[in-house]
Amino acid sequence: MILVHLDEDNHAVVSQGVRVNPVRAFLVDDQELLAEALAAKLSAVGGLLVVGRSSTADPGLVDAVARARPHVITVDIQPVGPATANLLGRLGAAAPDARIVILTGSHDPVQAVVAARWGATAWVGKDSSTEHLVAVLHGVCVGKAYFSPDLLGFVLAELRADVQRVRDSNGPLDVLSARERDVLLGIVEGKRGSQIAAELFLSVNTVRTHTHNIFSKLKVHSRLEAASLARAAGMQPRIHSGLRKSPGQ
Repeated sequence: MILVHLDEDNHAVVSQGVRVNPVRAFLVDDQELLAEALAAKLSAVGGLLVVGRSSTADPGLVDAVARARPHVITVDIQPVGPATANLLGRLGAAAPDARIVILTGSHDPVQAVVAARWGATAWVGKDSSTEHLVAVLHGVCVGKAYFSPDLLGFVLAELRADVQRVRDSNGPLDVLSARERDVLLGIVEGKRGSQIAAELFLSVNTVRTHTHNIFSKLKVHSRLEAASLARAAGMQPRIHSGLRKSPGQ
């Protein structure tokens, strides 16, 4: 048996004396008392370190997540409903390398699909045991995914339908993903990569990658060619209101 405990610096130490870094978890939940109790339980588990917690409506949420540098973020999306994509998009932009685990009392398959599309790798019910949650938090950090059987079939069917819709599309811009269309719209509007990144809550490198993919899919070689093709296909610049666009809007 291998025993794990935390040393004075809160690093996990196995019985042979080898020190490993703990999984850094950030909890996003509007139920403050529940989140506080969960944080206490997780903090008592070897190999886990709760680095922060916040509500979904906290205006400092994104900055707090970015500062905390978590490996995994647990999120209760039930309170945000239709704004799920926006919330997950902002969290993903704040911590691009973090895994997102939906920890919720919701069993809504539509929300599960939205969560999967926006990068969630696990869906855990709030009635699950602490042991199961701990296993999930460790598992997603090594590439595993967890969705309950009653949701998984619906999620996979919708994701397959997404792929089929792309395959069946005939318009010149239909080969692009939704995010690539967002980036292309920024190009049509004459914006620099850094401006597009700020509006879409993405890194400049991510925008650069999307731009390269756009060029490849549209078989063009410059921003000018891409913008010209997009305009010919009917994409027009927006009328600006001075407000930044949030993910999912």
